Amino acid sequence: MSSGKKRLGPVGAVGIIFVIAIVAALSGGLPRPLVAIIVVGFLLFALGKVSWEAIQHYRIEFARSIQVKREAQEAAAKDERSKRKQRLVAELGSKNAALVESAEAAVKRVTDSEAACADWLGDVDFTADIAAITDSLRKEHELSDVAEQLSTLANPSANDREILADARRTAADLAATASNRIKLIQQCAAEAELVDDSLRQERDDAWTAEQRAELQAKLSSMLYGIEATPSMDTGSAAADSVIARVQGYREVKNQIRLVRGD
Repeated sequence: MSSGKKRLGPVGAVGIIFVIAIVAALSGGLPRPLVAIIVVGFLLFALGKVSWEAIQHYRIEFARSIQVKREAQEAAAKDERSKRKQRLVAELGSKNAALVESAEAAVKRVTDSEAACADWLGDVDFTADIAAITDSLRKEHELSDVAEQLSTLANPSANDREILADARRTAADLAATASNRIKLIQQCAAEAELVDDSLRQERDDAWTAEQRAELQAKLSSMLYGIEATPSMDTGSAAADSVIARVQGYREVKNQIRLVRGD
């Protein structure tokens, strides 16, 4: 068959057989029951082929729609994270916004841990803590911003200096409170990871113990089988034969030497 011609598929082959059967039936070459069987078989084959192609098409389209939906959700989530970060920066300043994000990352480490999923840690809802941290850092940012504006005015008065000192002290206290909460959450994340490591070690130890018991049982069975086997002669017939021949040769040589008077 030349390379320019297409290969005949199964549908085409069955179609040709069907046409040949119809022509043969019309010409009286085939009995009608056989023609009926061929027709029904062709229809069933065609129906199955169409159904299979429809199912495959549906599976492809369904997978494509799932992929498009997933990509849309990921894009929306990324856009939402970007907008939220912009809001945090506008409300708290870039430094405080980074602190809030670090606290949220630590919370995610806790909630995603195996220890939390297995309910080893109890209540891991840090919503109130994140809200308190955000509120403290927002107030700190606002105080610092207004205090900075006041400090830039010319000819500061004694009242200016006093209120600025109070504002800076309060802002420092708010920042320290938020920082302490963040450190506490980060410590919780570190502890959760230690629990995860312990759980993994326990699984590894259990697997090792199981393997040890299995291998010990296998070795015991092998040793018992070897000990139960009758002891075999460790000698070698071939080696014994060679050694005997060497000794005989030496004896012959000695006899010749004696005869010669050597």
